[in-house]
Amino acid sequence: MTTKLPKKICQLIDDKNIAHFATLNQDGSPHVSPVWIDRDGDVILVNTTSTRIKYKNVKNDKRVSLSITDYRNSYTWAFIMGEVIEITDIDADAHIDKMSQKYLDIPKFSGKNPIEPRKIIKIIPLIAKHN
Repeated sequence: MTTKLPKKICQLIDDKNIAHFATLNQDGSPHVSPVWIDRDGDVILVNTTSTRIKYKNVKNDKRVSLSITDYRNSYTWAFIMGEVIEITDIDADAHIDKMSQKYLDIPKFSGKNPIEPRKIIKIIPLIAKHN
């Protein structure tokens, strides 16, 4: 059952905080990578490329977790367990530009590579906790 994101977690996502995104490798071992995050209401958005391990992992197993720490105060944090509900390439290039503006204050993401198509991973929260 999905849960609504508390206001404090929404604020952490909306700010320039990096999240740690945990996925499961095929052998069940965890894979964690730092990611830029965004949201559409209560749906969490992670932008990646189709060549990344995290992308391959969520295609195989929809279970994920994220932790977020406030960059201004490392004692302020959130933890989210969720499930991938969709992976899309629709507007993925525009979305990475939006994330570049948010995190780098640069309107166009300079790391785009045409042989690595961008994807948006959409995640619904099942458990969301914060301090």
